[in-house]
Amino acid sequence: MNVAIPLATSVVSFLFALSMLDQFLERRRPYQLVWTIGLALYCLASLMQFVREAFQISEPVFRVWYFTGAMLVPAYLGMGTMYLVAWRKAAHGLMIALAVVTAVGGVLVFTLPLEHDLATLSAEEVLTGRGYIPVGLRLMTVALNVLGTLAFVGGALYSAWVFWRRRTMGYRLLSTTLIAVGGLASAAGGTLEGIGLPEPHALALLLGVIIMYIGFMRSSEVFTVYRLPFRRPAKQAPS
Repeated sequence: MNVAIPLATSVVSFLFALSMLDQFLERRRPYQLVWTIGLALYCLASLMQFVREAFQISEPVFRVWYFTGAMLVPAYLGMGTMYLVAWRKAAHGLMIALAVVTAVGGVLVFTLPLEHDLATLSAEEVLTGRGYIPVGLRLMTVALNVLGTLAFVGGALYSAWVFWRRRTMGYRLLSTTLIAVGGLASAAGGTLEGIGLPEPHALALLLGVIIMYIGFMRSSEVFTVYRLPFRRPAKQAPS
């Protein structure tokens, strides 16, 4: 694998997370905070993938990569979308459930022994998790990925459909469509990694986060008045 790809993915997702955090600090919307967490996980997982490919695979690096990227990224991005499309109380309930699952998953990922030494496995076996990740943990990961992707992509497509039906806010239609396409690209990357195709997987993750970032930037409140994150004009003192 070209190790520059996961490194670039880490950089883009880091910038995206900073932009989202900047929006949260200004508007204090729950979905912005949850998406910031999801993008920070995206960044950390990509960084661990870079370390994993550029240097010798170590068990701690692998466990961090599995917990952040393989398990949690789709779940937190999907949870952020639920705060946009679901009732607030329902979203809070789902967030509590996700926090519990995150805690349980973290304990399992960092304490369960691997069924084989990573050094004895082929590159495909390391990518797919078959043969050394306990079955129960793999099933939890699959469930989080499927549900998170459905929530994230489905919520974006639903929002795009609402804007198209109203024939208003064309910029939002384009923005949410791009976010959905980026989410699908990232999900496709996870599928490709699951069947042992690391190069297309890494490229799909990079393209996915770039497309999602463009969609975020294209939204009116960001695109028309874009500034570097955390750079706000000074408030004038009252006269």
